[in-house]
Amino acid sequence: MDNFDKEAEVVALSLRSKVDALEVVDQGSYDLANDYNLKAYQAQKNFHKWDDPVHDPITEAWSKSCARRKKVDDACKYIINETGLKASAWMLAEKDKADEVRRIAEEAARREAEEAQIRAAEALQSEGLFAASEAVLDAPVVTPKVEVAMPEKADGVSYRDVWSAEVVCLSELVKAVAAGTAPLNAIMANDTYLGQWARMSKGTESLPGVKVQNTPIQTRRI
Repeated sequence: MDNFDKEAEVVALSLRSKVDALEVVDQGSYDLANDYNLKAYQAQKNFHKWDDPVHDPITEAWSKSCARRKKVDDACKYIINETGLKASAWMLAEKDKADEVRRIAEEAARREAEEAQIRAAEALQSEGLFAASEAVLDAPVVTPKVEVAMPEKADGVSYRDVWSAEVVCLSELVKAVAAGTAPLNAIMANDTYLGQWARMSKGTESLPGVKVQNTPIQTRRI
């Protein structure tokens, strides 16, 4: 780091600590504030004159690298997302089909087990073994386990639920928040719109719940 850069750094850091304690209350403190202001402008200009030749090529290389990474990453993310959505949708549909097949098979197996139990009880009863017949009827029905084929998941693949929400009618949501039936956190102020509105209206208009502020700032040409 040469003296040119070091001087700008020293000025910037030393003035920053002084500004924290500065209160502009009279002509003298106003002049001092503008002295600091001018020195900061000059320090910034001098620093960038020294640093830009070093910084700009690095920034350009970084921007190109980010663009390359984004192009590849975006394509891969799209492929991963789309194939994942399609594969999981198919897997879920197949699971639902298998569950329905299993339900029907289990219901049939349960009915068959109940009918077999009744037949066994009737056979015992016909032989005069009434106690044994009652015992058979009182016993829990044993339903055989039903196996249903499921599609095989790819190696390393798992599935999880991802819940999300979408506002389909903003006015209804706003009314619900106003009525207290929905939390205030369900909506948020549009700071971009409100900033544009404030700059255009310049305090001549008002919105409920919105405070318009004007903060004058100082600019300088050097």
